[in-house]
Amino acid sequence: MRAYHAVLLLFALTFSVLPGCMRYTVPGPGAPMEAFGVVSADQRDQLTDQQIQHELARKPLVSFPAGICLAHVQSTDYRNAHGYAYGRGAYSVVTMREVETEDQLNRLASMPMVRGVATVNRLLLPSQLNSDMELRQAAAKLHTQVLLIYTFDTHFYHEDNATPLDVITLGFGGHKKVRITCTASAALLDVRNGYIYGVAEATTRSEQDTSSWNNEAGVDESRRKAESEALEKLVDELSVTWSNIIRQYAGVYKTVTD
Repeated sequence: MRAYHAVLLLFALTFSVLPGCMRYTVPGPGAPMEAFGVVSADQRDQLTDQQIQHELARKPLVSFPAGICLAHVQSTDYRNAHGYAYGRGAYSVVTMREVETEDQLNRLASMPMVRGVATVNRLLLPSQLNSDMELRQAAAKLHTQVLLIYTFDTHFYHEDNATPLDVITLGFGGHKKVRITCTASAALLDVRNGYIYGVAEATTRSEQDTSSWNNEAGVDESRRKAESEALEKLVDELSVTWSNIIRQYAGVYKTVTD
């Protein structure tokens, strides 16, 4: 009997060490990272709106130094004392230089890695303006690589009223103070694919005595003065934004000192 038990023990030990009989219990799958808000690339794309995916897929294509094309855009029904803006659709383009100064344009042209500055002409634009595509096509015709779009949001207020004035009555009411607020906003786009390199904004506020306004031209002069001052501050902001753009893409393209 003892011999029999010994044989069984030897038999069990022999087969327990053979490779084909070894067993390993897998610890288990990884933790579901979705529980921690982590998603895979495929899941991320599925959860991202298609239009957002399109924007995120854009990549910078500009090589520096770059030419900049300026486009002053306003609402589609924009009209000032000098006439209507050009185009219809989503926006219009002011092709007349009425608030920009030579000094401001020279400051933009003298920014580092800028090859030159041009402005959009109505001869380069279609009459229907629906998106940035029309402006980028015009900028491409001028052989520029960056499109600088800017606009002014100007409002007049009576000193005791927070509601913007749609119509200003002249010659009545004696001396009244009117507040003028102007916000200038700008965006720098890649001409090739619309990639947005950066944005900038500046606001100015001033007061005007209505007794100095004898006609519509006087009011419009105050409007243009406010917008020119806002543009002056905007150029300061654009200089900072442009420096950051150069710094960010220096490793991809060229350094500022090249």
